[in-house]
Amino acid sequence: MDTKPVWDLLSGITIGKVIAWVFVIGAIVSALCAGTIKLYKVFTKYKELKDKEERQTKTVESHEAALRENGETLKEISKRLGAIEEAMKVIESHEGMLKEYRASLDAISKSLEEQKDVNLKQIRHTIVHTCEDALERGEISINKLRSLEEMYQEYTDVFHGNSYVTTLVKRTRQLPIIGKTEE
Repeated sequence: MDTKPVWDLLSGITIGKVIAWVFVIGAIVSALCAGTIKLYKVFTKYKELKDKEERQTKTVESHEAALRENGETLKEISKRLGAIEEAMKVIESHEGMLKEYRASLDAISKSLEEQKDVNLKQIRHTIVHTCEDALERGEISINKLRSLEEMYQEYTDVFHGNSYVTTLVKRTRQLPIIGKTEE
């Protein structure tokens, strides 16, 4: 091959033009490299944003699932609170009845206490009357003495009575007993 025309062409180019062309090509390569680097950075940033968006989407979806679950839990709690409120109403109505029962029991207790007091007075009166009657006559029948002993036993055991009645009973026990022993 004939290389002369190529040398002729090359010999016609000056060093200044070669240097200028090297600078131009260098500038073009440099611009291409800078553009590629910039494009890579943009792509990397885009990928980071895309990954971040995916993570956020997954986070939002998981939060939505948790919110749905919490909503179901809140509904269940609400139902249970309703049941508790109903139970509280029942308890409040029972509390009213209990107050009425307590008032009734207090009234019964007071009445029983009054009845006990009356019974104590009656049994004491009967013992005193029987003893005074026997002491006045100077004797007592076996049946009256048994009855007197039973009343005195109840008077001391149940009512815890112990007063002048004991003295009267002791004096009456020493009286002569009349009548037959009936068993």
